[in-house]
Amino acid sequence: MTRLRHAVAAAADATGLAGDPLEDFVLAVHELVTNVVRHGGGSGRLRLLRDAATLSCQVIDHGPGTEDVPIALPRPGTPGHRGLWLAQQLTDNLVINSAPDGTTATITARLPGLQSSG
Repeated sequence: MTRLRHAVAAAADATGLAGDPLEDFVLAVHELVTNVVRHGGGSGRLRLLRDAATLSCQVIDHGPGTEDVPIALPRPGTPGHRGLWLAQQLTDNLVINSAPDGTTATITARLPGLQSSG
């Protein structure tokens, strides 16, 4: 996990993401990868994608999938179950697509200095 975090941090840094947004993005990726290890069959794939204005990370597992993935802060005193909520809070967008053959969680961060139109 440590090597993966460092690799994601270096790749995200190369896109211009820096400071708190970089740290937030790397922590969000870590939470998604931890979910794959704990709930998604133990292994998966990670893809970083960049376009003109955003950096995205897809974390893909081949676990059993689930129809409704909760993205809510659990009740106080409940251990764990905060990973998806954290990933959503730390990035600009979190999308989860689940199917019987696995789940893809995608987070997105806006890159600095780029204005979105609209």
